[in-house]
Amino acid sequence: MASTTAPLGNRVDINLKRAFEATAEDLGLSATSALTVFMKRFVEEGGFPFDVRRRVPSESEYTAEMDARHRSMRNGNEAEHDLVEI
Repeated sequence: MASTTAPLGNRVDINLKRAFEATAEDLGLSATSALTVFMKRFVEEGGFPFDVRRRVPSESEYTAEMDARHRSMRNGNEAEHDLVEI
């Protein structure tokens, strides 16, 4: 009888893999079971079963980043036009 499963080969960061396996185990699942649950939901939803978007920094995070970039620019490490956002 032909197998109804197929191997899924991929490469991921070792620390991410370990954290994924630990989280799955905490939920009482194997990593394979957790991936299967994700894949089933992905297919059912027609895409990610959660929002996938770039994280928007808080006002204080944005201000801290711009302050750091301004200091970097003043030290000659960044050009003024690099601070302009599109």
